[in-house]
Amino acid sequence: MSRFRAFISIDIEEEEVVNRIVEVQERLKASGADLKLVEPENVHLTLKFLGDIPESRVTDVVNAMKKAVETVEPFTMRLKGIGVFPNPNYVRVVWIGVEEGSDETKAMAAVLEQELGRMGFRRERKDFVPHVTVARVRSGRNKDRLVEVIRELSNVEIGEVEVDRIRLKKSILRPQGPEYHTVEEVEI
Repeated sequence: MSRFRAFISIDIEEEEVVNRIVEVQERLKASGADLKLVEPENVHLTLKFLGDIPESRVTDVVNAMKKAVETVEPFTMRLKGIGVFPNPNYVRVVWIGVEEGSDETKAMAAVLEQELGRMGFRRERKDFVPHVTVARVRSGRNKDRLVEVIRELSNVEIGEVEVDRIRLKKSILRPQGPEYHTVEEVEI
């Protein structure tokens, strides 16, 4: 049976917003830190990471997605500010926050967690924090300069995204970077 690495996302496709994210990534990169930047075409907000799933589970996942979108109306997601995981003393992931639209993303993520957990998918151990990952830190090189840039960008305005659908994505890991493909799409 064929399997694929999967996640459920809100894709960030507005050119102006993507360009603004790239500007932020260039500022982060200029710190000299050892970063793996997320490719502009791959920028998204993950509602739920599923891991490797058999293709036979796609219908179950889509049913959970349909229940998740029942909880919200199409909405505007405003991206603002930079944050990190796990904390500023040990930065592994740099992300952009969700100011407006956070409640809607949390509501959909909660339903997905509940429905997919009921179907046997692994439950998250941490609370869902709506964010758009923009870089991963590979080493401690120039960490102090990176933290300084992150502090400078803590309230940076990125822009607005109109959210009217969520997608089941297939991730193919390649040496040059991941490729994401839409498997299914559910309108809000």
